[in-house]
Amino acid sequence: MTGAAGNQIDRKRRGLLSGRGMSDAAPMRPPWTDEYRVAAFCTRCDACLDACPEGVLTHGQGSFPAFDPALGSGACTFCGVCATVCEDGVFDLSRLRPWSLNATIEPTACLAHAGIHCSSCSDVCDDNAIKMPARIGGPPTPEVLSDKCTGCGACVGTCPGSAIKLLDDERAGEAA
Repeated sequence: MTGAAGNQIDRKRRGLLSGRGMSDAAPMRPPWTDEYRVAAFCTRCDACLDACPEGVLTHGQGSFPAFDPALGSGACTFCGVCATVCEDGVFDLSRLRPWSLNATIEPTACLAHAGIHCSSCSDVCDDNAIKMPARIGGPPTPEVLSDKCTGCGACVGTCPGSAIKLLDDERAGEAA
C-alpha cells in the first residue's frame, strides 16, 4: 500500500499511533500452527519469517514466530511457503483451515458506525467476507460473514479507526 507521494506506508508505525500492537494478548501464530506446536517444535531458526513473501511474520514473545497484519502487505495469502521451509514440524498442513482466526469489528471505533462513509475493510477483502448493506439514515455499515472470513488480516491494517481485530472463532463469538 502506498501513500500519495508513492511512499510505502509503515503499518507498524501506524499501529503504534493507534495503540495497536501494545497488548498483552497471546500472539497470533503463523497459519497451520498453534501455541502447542510452536512451543514444542520451533527452534526459532527464522526460516519461516525470512521466507514469507508477504512479510507478515515476525518475532513474537520469546522470539517465536507470530503473525502481524500491521507488517508487510498486511495480509496472509496462505501460499504455504513458511510451512515448506520449516524443517522442525511446526506447521501442520493436514489441517482443513490454516487457522481459526476471524475478523471482528468494534462498532464504537468503526467510522461507518459513527456515520462517516468508509468502506476500506470491504474494499480490501478478496474473499467478500465483509459486506456493506445499505441502511436508512446513514452510510452502510460493515458486517463480517464469519463463514467466508479466512482471517488473512487485510482489513486490519486498512481500517482507519483500528476497529477490526482478528480473534479465534471461539473468542469472536464472545465479542459479537
